[in-house]
Amino acid sequence: MLLGCEIKKDDYDTSNPILNKAYSEDYFYPDDFYYEAIDSGSTYYVNTISIKPLNERDHIRIDLCTNDIDEARNWSELSNSYSSVNRILVSERQTEKYFEFKRVSPVNKNDIVLFRVHKKSYFIPLMDKFKLIDTIGQIPGSALQNINVKQLIEYLWSSGVLGYPTKVHETNFQDTTIGYKYEIKSILIVYGDFNLNDIIYLHDNTFIINSQNGIITWDRQLLDEIKGKHR
Repeated sequence: MLLGCEIKKDDYDTSNPILNKAYSEDYFYPDDFYYEAIDSGSTYYVNTISIKPLNERDHIRIDLCTNDIDEARNWSELSNSYSSVNRILVSERQTEKYFEFKRVSPVNKNDIVLFRVHKKSYFIPLMDKFKLIDTIGQIPGSALQNINVKQLIEYLWSSGVLGYPTKVHETNFQDTTIGYKYEIKSILIVYGDFNLNDIIYLHDNTFIINSQNGIITWDRQLLDEIKGKHR
């Protein structure tokens, strides 16, 4: 009698919306969540390590920012020259958020990297990716009252600036007495080995944007561990 209620070995609890989103091939973000669709290639944000040769690199990795396109292009050139593949610059563009330099391998046209540099007028990176720190960056004072703060956080999330962009379950944006508070509940799936279950981690990511100085902090807490498919 109980067999009909059991979850199949290779199945999961489809009544759980978090599991449905975790295993969905189509779902990644809520409908109003900002992200950029990349047709080809991958993005790479130029940083304090990438612009230096191996023997001069410190154990500090912070994304770079500038308002000067020539400086951004030069950083792109340096990052390319110190990478394992020498890619040719084929085009460049800029948005309010970044400068972008598209480079393609001369021996493999499918090897495409979009080198990006943050615009200092939009976002100033402060996070050393080799350390666990809560301050990720700053919105310059001149932009604090003019930009879409919610979109900025979603851009940082979906572009991979804050790490691998995992799926988003739900969000909550608030205007508080000290600034803006943005909560992102994210879904991370860790696939199980043979004869083990997948584990889906639900995290609460809280971003606080100080309305006085534009400093952005990030706190991440584990909310739940959910058993997924059995392998």
